[in-house]
Amino acid sequence: MTSIYNNFKTLLFNGSIDLDADTLKVALVADDIAYTPDIDTEVYVNDVLDDVTASELNATNYARKTLAPSISQDNVDNEAVMDATNLTWSALGGSTDDTIQGALIYKEVTNDADSPVLAYMTSADFPLPTNGGDVSIEWDVAGVLTLG
Repeated sequence: MTSIYNNFKTLLFNGSIDLDADTLKVALVADDIAYTPDIDTEVYVNDVLDDVTASELNATNYARKTLAPSISQDNVDNEAVMDATNLTWSALGGSTDDTIQGALIYKEVTNDADSPVLAYMTSADFPLPTNGGDVSIEWDVAGVLTLG
């Protein structure tokens, strides 16, 4: 399931975000610290990465990953599609094992307090325990985000 934040829609419509040019990243959210996305808050009010970092995964070899988005137009389904290459975290976990609840996509700006969250994603694969092995996120074949 994907929760798309309303502030992302606003930033997209007013030109404050460019999915082709901006730095988009993925942070993993741990399931042992409650995080519930609130898609209705105002732009830059409780919808920046700084508000989520307390729920971020804390595991060996964990670091936020950069997305490499590609944008296309799908005339068959009448939608715009943002896709990206799949992401892998190598040897994630170990002595500080944690369980992944979901993935948060955000636009990296100057710091976490300025970086707006765009979408929060979960699937049937979550919660996903870390155990020192590789963890991969394979995006839906239909794309990471679609606007129809």
